[in-house]
Formats: sequence, structure tokens, C-alpha cells
Amino acid sequence: MGQATDQEDKREGGFTMKKRWITLTLTAAVMAGLCGCGGNSGTSGAGDTTGTKAETETTTAKAETVAQTAKEEQKGEITLQFWEMNYGSDDAYLETCEKLIAQYESENPGVNIEVTVQPWDNYYQLFLTAVSSNAAPDVASVALDLPDMYARMGEALELNDVVAEWKQDGTIDDYGEATMKSFTYEGDQIAVPYMVGYRGIFYRSDYLKECGIEKVPETWDELLAACEKIEEVRPDLAPLDFAGADMGLWHYFMCFAMSNDAGIVKEDGTPGSTDDRYKAAIDLFKTFKEKGYVADGVLGHKSADAEKLYYSGKSVFWFTSFPASIFDYPEILENTEVYSAFKGPDGTAVRTSSFSDALMAFSQTKYPEEAKKFVKWWAENSSALYTEGGCWAYPAKKSFFSGETFNNKVAQGVLNKIVPTAVPCTWPIENIFPGFSQVNGEQTMNYSAQEALNGKVDTGEIARIQAEKIQEAIDIATEE
Repeated sequence: MGQATDQEDKREGGFTMKKRWITLTLTAAVMAGLCGCGGNSGTSGAGDTTGTKAETETTTAKAETVAQTAKEEQKGEITLQFWEMNYGSDDAYLETCEKLIAQYESENPGVNIEVTVQPWDNYYQLFLTAVSSNAAPDVASVALDLPDMYARMGEALELNDVVAEWKQDGTIDDYGEATMKSFTYEGDQIAVPYMVGYRGIFYRSDYLKECGIEKVPETWDELLAACEKIEEVRPDLAPLDFAGADMGLWHYFMCFAMSNDAGIVKEDGTPGSTDDRYKAAIDLFKTFKEKGYVADGVLGHKSADAEKLYYSGKSVFWFTSFPASIFDYPEILENTEVYSAFKGPDGTAVRTSSFSDALMAFSQTKYPEEAKKFVKWWAENSSALYTEGGCWAYPAKKSFFSGETFNNKVAQGVLNKIVPTAVPCTWPIENIFPGFSQVNGEQTMNYSAQEALNGKVDTGEIARIQAEKIQEAIDIATEE
């Protein structure tokens, strides 16, 4: 997502809408009962998420919500609970949300929207505890893996009517077809695209020129040749720069694998790491390490470390999510260009992994039609989150890429070079496959790249163990 820093680093902190009633006891209950999950994307299970105190507080919150609902119905009013994930870094985001909510309420008399801006830390358990306690919000913005999981649990409200209206008025063309399909389950639309995280490359055009590299590499072989040239001319530079110690590692690794026609799983749903084209990506990362093309200590680098290396002028190709923090370094920005990925020897197309978060409604809502209506309105009218709210994400709605906010070389580079190559991170599967929530939350796919960069394990063994890890997640998700 179009970030103030890498997505996995910015997903932190939450806040609640000022001057609005919110279910504070519910939030307290959920957070009090959360188990540590290690990583901002949650884990494969909730663990022991509800102690006695948390259960009591959640029960109290549910009772208060029921009482509140009864009072509203007597008045002929309804209230929708909306959980918005924290896509902003300061008060401007909160204020913009409040402004949009006020607009919706003025256009829809009798409907109140109560918003809680939720932190990304432990989001998986946050939602699971609420849903399991029959205290889910009516509408929420969620990470890409949650709609499918809750659809399988029977907890997602279908949004077929919303998409049908968009098909009639042409709004559907404002969204990527593959991204829209990724939020379907058994023929139903269970969520709609909201914010998108793109992965790709920042590179130093001045360094390429200095090293006599006249053409930006387009293939793996050309990239290796460029790295060799950089090593010869500027041995003080790291040709390749990325975070090896957080979930971003597998995001970048899969850009290579997918550009060689290999995914996490194959079209038949079996682990993709058994494919020779996937193994070729492992071998490539081994070569990066053996030749010294990656930054020293890369496996210990968090996103902030990779960012610091690039901004200090010590790396050439930086695999990233296009953070807006680059605007704080005008000299670096002046010589920086956006690039997508490098085509593999067996690849039929260049592909970059994308992570589309979504808007969904929960089937627990007492007001399904109003919930659907609000989802549709928010998706269509939330452009101010980017232009006024300082949102660090990129919009899924292509027409939102307009105005001064996106009139810069980074945003235009993403729009013109990354968006055309972007596919859902679950490619070639059109929607979320069973087990992806665990694969994503537990950073399962980091294994291939980490072991390749360690250089101590045979490629075939890495691929085999990776396949076992993927299959385990699938088996857990499909257990009766």
C-alpha cells in the first residue's frame, strides 16, 4: 500500500473516534485476552484469547449493545458499528474519517455510524474474538485474508447487490478484475477491494549510469549482470537491498517466483514450491548471497534497516512497498525511479505481488441492507482519506489516483509501472486458498528465501520443507 513506510512497519497504533459513543468494553475485553502473535499480521489461531475477566467484559459489552439497539429501534434509528483499520499516522486520518461519517449521516437520516479505528497489532485475534463472542462489527476494513476465513465460518455478509449495481453503472471498471475476484467465495462477493499494498523496486538511476549500465535490467540474467558490474565499479555499494527479518521478505521473493510462473500454490491448490520454476527462484537467491550482491547482514534487516541503507546512499536496487518517507530525502528521490520486477527464464510475464485489503460486512449485523449500503458508499466516497487524511495506503479504486496527492514520480510510477504488473499474492489462484491466513500470519513463505540466503540447505530440501509447511496450513484449514 502506498506507504509512509513499509506496510508491515506502519500497521501499528489505533484510536477511537472522538465525540462518538464506542464499545470500549468490547475493545478492552478483546485486547486484554489477546495472546502474543509475533508479527503484525496475526497467527493461525487465537490461542487462549479469552480469560475469565475478558469473557465477563465481552458479555457486558454485548448486553450494552443489545440495550443500545433496543433504544434506537424505539426511536426509529439504527446504529452501525464500523471498525476501520489504522491506515493513518496522525490525527488528520481520524478527522477525515469523522468528516466522511458526518457526510454519510447527513445523507442518510436515522442512521448513525460509530467508528473505532483499530490497531494492526493482533488484528487476527481482535476480529476472531469479537466474531466468536457474537460481537462482530457491522462493517469493517480488513486484511486480505479475513473475508475468506469468515465466509467459510458463515460470518460474512454477501455483497452481490453492491457489485451488481457497480456492473450496471460502470463502477466495476474502476477496480482490477483479479482483485475483485479474489474476494469471492462459492460464487458470492464477500468483500470489495479497499486499499492495496504493492511490492516492487526503487532503484538509483545515477548509480546505474555511473557503473555503465545503460539499460535497466528486465530479466534475472540482466539483473545478475548489473549486480556484477556494480560490484566491479562501486564495491562500496550493496547492489540489492531488502528486509530479510520480517514478512516483507517473502513478498519480494514471490515477485521473483511469480515472474517465473510459480506461485505459493499451483492452480490445483497443491504447494507451488515443488515446481522447478519455484526452485529456480530459490537458486537465484542463493546466487545473490554467494556473489555478495545482497547487503551485509540482510537476514537481520527489518524494513527500517533496509530503508536506512537506501536513504544513506549505500544500495542500488531496493525491494520495497514505495514508502512516502522518500520525500524526506529529496536528493535521493531525484535519482530514484520506480520499477516492477524481473522476468524469470521460464516466466511468461512480469508479475509483482499485491495485497488488497477489503471492506466487508458481517452476517451478525441486525441491519444487513444498511450495512451493504454503507460499504458501497464508503468504497465510492472515501478518496479524502488519501487527499486529506494522510493515508499511507494506495487506493484499490483506480480513479482515486488523481489530484495533487498522486501527482508525483513515486505515485505515478506505481500507477504506470506497478499496477499493470500487479497480481494478488495468491496468484495463480483467483481467490484466497484454504490455509492462506496461516501462511500469511505465520510468515510461512519466509522459509524459502531465508534458507536460500543462509546457503546451508540444498535447494530440493528447501522446496520440500516449504511444501510441507504450505500443505500443513491447507490441511488445518480444511479439517472437518
